[in-house]
Amino acid sequence: WRINPEEHAVYLTFDDGPSERTVEILEILREKDVKATFFVIGRTDEDSLNLMKEIVEEGHAIAMHTYSHRYTDIYASVEDYLADMYKLFVLIRDTTGVEPSIFRFPGGSINGYNKGVYQQLEAEMLRRGFVPYGWNLSSGDASGTKASAAQSINNVVGPAKKLDRG
Repeated sequence: WRINPEEHAVYLTFDDGPSERTVEILEILREKDVKATFFVIGRTDEDSLNLMKEIVEEGHAIAMHTYSHRYTDIYASVEDYLADMYKLFVLIRDTTGVEPSIFRFPGGSINGYNKGVYQQLEAEMLRRGFVPYGWNLSSGDASGTKASAAQSINNVVGPAKKLDRG
């Protein structure tokens, strides 16, 4: 897919999967004829591997969100982060046939765990050909409290009108 900077767009992304909700999400996306990006982690059970394949087969983008998703481990050093990401890259490639090119930092682009190594991590990932994709709007579903469907919609629809891709 190509980005046209003149058009308004919303990019729908899902993190931390495949999960027990991925089947439902894929069904809804199929029903609504909507494509999304799935930032996956290293789940190797048969159901998760099949869901990764299904994500790709249905035309969605698959991207990296670290293999272990354990903040204290992945952000311990640049080398630890890169090793974890490489493990996920191989899993996605070997499972789906796709070599992912985009990634998202667990915990957000700059967080309490990676603030000391963030610039080095981003520079090294870019040097290796991977592009970081953060987010600038959240439905609130990942917060400590469970957002209702109505709250999630309100958290996205109004504020999205005021944002751009920058």
